[in-house]
Amino acid sequence: MSSAIHAFTAIDGAVSHTKSLLWPFRAGVWLRLAVISLFIGGFGGGFNFFSFPDGGGHAGSGMPVDLFAPGAGFIFLLIGVILLLALFFGIIGSIFQFVFVDCLTTGEVSLSRTFGMRSGKGLRLFLFQVLFALLMVAAMIVVLLTIFLPVQSVGAPNLLALIILVPAALLILVIIGIVLMLTIDFVVPVMIRSDCGVIDGWRHALAFLRPDLVNAAAYVVFKFLLGIVLGLIALVLALIAAAVIAVPLVAVGVVAGIALGNAAVPVYLLLLLIGIVVAVPVLLLVQVPFATFLRYYSLGVLGRFSPEYDLLARPEGSGAVSD
Repeated sequence: MSSAIHAFTAIDGAVSHTKSLLWPFRAGVWLRLAVISLFIGGFGGGFNFFSFPDGGGHAGSGMPVDLFAPGAGFIFLLIGVILLLALFFGIIGSIFQFVFVDCLTTGEVSLSRTFGMRSGKGLRLFLFQVLFALLMVAAMIVVLLTIFLPVQSVGAPNLLALIILVPAALLILVIIGIVLMLTIDFVVPVMIRSDCGVIDGWRHALAFLRPDLVNAAAYVVFKFLLGIVLGLIALVLALIAAAVIAVPLVAVGVVAGIALGNAAVPVYLLLLLIGIVVAVPVLLLVQVPFATFLRYYSLGVLGRFSPEYDLLARPEGSGAVSD
């Protein structure tokens, strides 16, 4: 086991790499990284384990769902579209996890250069994430029923059952989060370096994580805390950017309302559309430095765990940053 704590020693290198890639400002680099951030940023929260609180055949309000009601077809169509979009974003996001690593380790920021080459690995990563999450949800249900049913059978109050159930559910959620985080942070680069699948990537990763569990635990905890701190900073910057965009649009809307009255509705819709078109890329650009830093950080920690998988150790000047 190494005497140094990798979670701490990798910070300076991540800052240096991030500054080297993003400054001086290049619009093309930032915009391409913003597109990558769009696809990889929200995938981790894509699973909602509490979508059916009242069981099958009932909506959240407790009212029965009429499958043959006039609006049911539209509802099912909407659900289908949402699922297809989630599938699309999930698969593309998984491929971009590999493309992101390629961009940062070569210095050549391109959306298409390695996209086709990494599509097979991205699809395997997506399937692994989905299957693992489903297996853990199934395990959670079994554990919860195993605890809940015996407690209820002896007439214990619901509060006691919840006191027992909540920690068990949280533990399983923590396990899901840790495994998926380590898969993205360590297994993805290992798959690139070793040209292997997800399972073999995990075998390689466990070979250097198991002997150094202290550093592995320190990384998980510190990465979680670092994510919270940087997330709050990004949120504040995003709110400031949103306010800067919103203020002139709101001012125009107020003037239009005074001048046109009810006839200003089309103006409101136009201003809303302009606000969305301007805000989305700006908010994505805000998170680019944070996403880039965190990825460089995890790659730096990986290189300290195992020099064999140090993807940042490349000859000076080997890979130009594209504009």
